[in-house]
Amino acid sequence: MSIIKSIHWEQDNSKELVYKFPFNNIAFGNILTVNESQEAFFFKNGTLCDSFTSGRYTLSSANLPLLQKLVNLASGGETTFITEIWFVSKLDKRNLLWGIGGLRIIDPYFQIPIKLSTRGQYGIRISDGGIFLKKLIGTIGFCDISLIEDQFRIDIAESVKVSIAKYMKENKVNINELGTEYRELAKDIAKNLQITFDEYGVEILNFNIEDISFDEKDKGYQTVMDGIAEQARLSKLGVNYLQQKQLDIAQAAAGNEGAGNFMGIGMGLGVGNNLGEVVENSIKQSGLTSVPTRDVPQLSSYYVAKNGQITGAYGSDIIQSMIQHKEVTATTYICKVGSQTWILASEDPDISKILSLMTPPPPPPTF
Repeated sequence: MSIIKSIHWEQDNSKELVYKFPFNNIAFGNILTVNESQEAFFFKNGTLCDSFTSGRYTLSSANLPLLQKLVNLASGGETTFITEIWFVSKLDKRNLLWGIGGLRIIDPYFQIPIKLSTRGQYGIRISDGGIFLKKLIGTIGFCDISLIEDQFRIDIAESVKVSIAKYMKENKVNINELGTEYRELAKDIAKNLQITFDEYGVEILNFNIEDISFDEKDKGYQTVMDGIAEQARLSKLGVNYLQQKQLDIAQAAAGNEGAGNFMGIGMGLGVGNNLGEVVENSIKQSGLTSVPTRDVPQLSSYYVAKNGQITGAYGSDIIQSMIQHKEVTATTYICKVGSQTWILASEDPDISKILSLMTPPPPPPTF
């Protein structure tokens, strides 16, 4: 049996990750050469004995003490032993493609499932060759980058799905705003993925998102987009969702008979009128006196100062009743909910309107 004198790996394919030296009749005195981009590992019966970083080594009992113990070598002489020698590439592997389609996530704002597809690139480096060989390679004699892509495809898909949903929820980002969040979102995905990659001795060098797209025919997507558009419209008008619902209720109560009276509501909102007052007046103008105006939700509530004490908060309808019963007058101090300033009732625009509608005092006597 011929004795191998030189042990090395002439790596001519950058996609290759490992190389198993084809001979196992190794002898003390053989020369092991490890390039700067490589690491070599000696195994005996599946046990990792020693590892070598870049350099040129003459194999001896000095640099293979564990191997000598395992095979019970005799001292002296050019002793031959049976072992496996693996080389691991430490080169950076970049521009690896990933892509996932048909993912369903729950929109955090509307709680509606939407379907999306996403793609990008990532890079890796083998950080711990011993773990990589033992946990991922096993007895396979050859391995290239396709093994990484196949092995971690499901892990990437799961991490992307969870990270997108979590990021949208925690940062209050809707699907229209995701396009500006790719960099931060990619950092979160890479951080979560690295936990899995660490178990196999692999380091993630970069993780990029190139695109996140949605199925425009998906009903969930259409519903969410309609909701976002409506939210933007109301925000532009200075109306929130609850206020819009109040307006819808009032219009439904008025019915078709008085619908024409509501045409001016939008203009009223635009110049800053109180929505509750606008709705109430519109219902009155419709002639539907059977609809009690006190049931129309009011937007403003007030605290009232009485005998040096704070009372309330009271809605506009109660304030109106208190004015009728002289419990609130022009010189009564009031504070609108949300404000920190006490003012005279006559100085509040809404209350001053109610005061002006009250029956005036008796006229002065004539002489």
